[in-house]
Amino acid sequence: MNRAKVCPVREESTDVKPPDEPGGAVAGSRLARRRRWTVVAACSAAVLSAGGVYAAQWVQSPAEAAARTRAPKPSVIMAPVVRQVMRNTIVFRGSFSNGRTVSAAPTGVAVTQPAAQQPLALLVTGVFARVGQRVGAAKPLVEYDARPVFALPGTLPMYRDLTMGEEGKDVAQLQKALHSLGWVTGSDPSGRFGAGTAAAVKRLYAAMGYAAPVTTSADTTSATEQSGSARQGTESVASRRSEPKATTMLPASEVVFVPSLPARVVSLPVHMGDAVKGPVITLARGDMTLTGFLDPSERGLISPGMKADIFSEATGAHTGGTVTSVGALVTPGSGKDEPDDSPAGPQTDSAYVPVRIEGSGNWDKRFAGQDVRVTITAAATSRAVTAVPEAAVAAGADARTTVTVVTASGAQRVVPVTTGVSADGLVQVTAARGHTLRAGDRVVVGR
Repeated sequence: MNRAKVCPVREESTDVKPPDEPGGAVAGSRLARRRRWTVVAACSAAVLSAGGVYAAQWVQSPAEAAARTRAPKPSVIMAPVVRQVMRNTIVFRGSFSNGRTVSAAPTGVAVTQPAAQQPLALLVTGVFARVGQRVGAAKPLVEYDARPVFALPGTLPMYRDLTMGEEGKDVAQLQKALHSLGWVTGSDPSGRFGAGTAAAVKRLYAAMGYAAPVTTSADTTSATEQSGSARQGTESVASRRSEPKATTMLPASEVVFVPSLPARVVSLPVHMGDAVKGPVITLARGDMTLTGFLDPSERGLISPGMKADIFSEATGAHTGGTVTSVGALVTPGSGKDEPDDSPAGPQTDSAYVPVRIEGSGNWDKRFAGQDVRVTITAAATSRAVTAVPEAAVAAGADARTTVTVVTASGAQRVVPVTTGVSADGLVQVTAARGHTLRAGDRVVVGR
C-alpha cells in the first residue's frame, strides 16, 4: 500500500477522563467524533489531490493543442522514369452484322409433268441445312412438297419464273451460273432462254436428284401439216388443233441468287411437316461484317492497315482483324445514309466515326450478331525512348519544360527536358545537354 495515501491519526492527550468517572462518557464521545471527522477530512484531501494530478495529465496549453493539430510536412508523389517503345492503345466498341441477306419464300409448287395435280397445301418435307452452316451452289437446302430450294451465284434477285423464250438480264445471270457449274447452254445467245439453256437446267436438277420442272404451252401444228390436212377435205379446220407441249423452266420459288458462295445460313425457321407461310431459309449475301464505332476525337489515331484485336465478352471468342476503312463522321439524326449491311450505331446520341474491320478469313460464327470490344495498338515511336508520366512535366514562366528528380537521399534536382510524342499517359522526354535522366530515376508527379 502507498504510504502517502494513509490517513494520519493525530494522538490526543492522555488526560481524558475514563468513562466510569463523572463526565467521562460525554468527553469520550466528543473525542471519538472529532477523530472520525479528522480522518474523513484527511482522506478527502488525499483523493482530491490524486484526482487533480490525474486530470492535469489531460490538460493542454494552447501551444500544445496547436502543435498537435498542425498539418504534417508536405511529401511528394513520385513515379519512375521508363524506357520503352511508345504505343497508342485505342479501345472502342464494334458490332457484327450478317450483311445483306436473301430469303426463299415459296408461294407455289412447280410441276414436273403436264396436267399434274397441284398439292392441297405447301408443307416442308425436308431440311438439309442448319443455322451457321456455309452452303454452296446447287445443293438442296430445304424441301417443300418434294421440291428443292437451292442457291446459285448471282446478284440479281429471282423475281419471275424463267421459261422458254424469256429474255433479260436475269436469264443471262442464270446462264452464267450454269456455266460456272459446268453446264453449257448450247447456242443460246446471252440473255435468251432457249433450248440449250433448258437442257442445262434439266441437267442441274438431275444432279440434285430431282425431276426438272416444266411448263406447258399450246403448240399449233406447222403450216405443212395444215396444208396436208386441208387436202383431206372436210377435216381441214380440225387439223388446226393445238396440243400441249411441256418445256423445262426455272421457277422463282425454288432458287435464290447469292452474290458469293458459299453463303452462310442465318435463319432456318421451319421444321419437317411445318406449313410454308413465309421464308423457309435466309442466307447472308456475303460474310459477316464488323463495324467499329470510334470516338471522333481519336479519328487521327486510326488508319487503314492497322491491326485490331477483337473480343466478345458474351461468348469469349477472340480473334484478330485489319482496319480496311475509316469512314466520315456520323451524327445521330443527321440523315446520313449508311450501307445496307452496316449494323446500327451505338445506342447513344453521340457522334461516331465508322471503322470497317476485316478478318484474315471468314469470321468465326460465334461472332454473329455480337457486340464486341475492339483494341488497336499503334507504335508511336520506332524504338525505345525515355518517358515519364505526363504529370511529371512542368512548364515554367520562362517556357522551359522540366522534370524534378528525387535522389536516394531525398534531395531534389530540376532537369530541363524537351518533350516528344505522348501515348497512354506517358510523354517522351530528352534531358538538356549537361543533364542526365535515366530509366529508374524517380520524378515528382504530385505534391
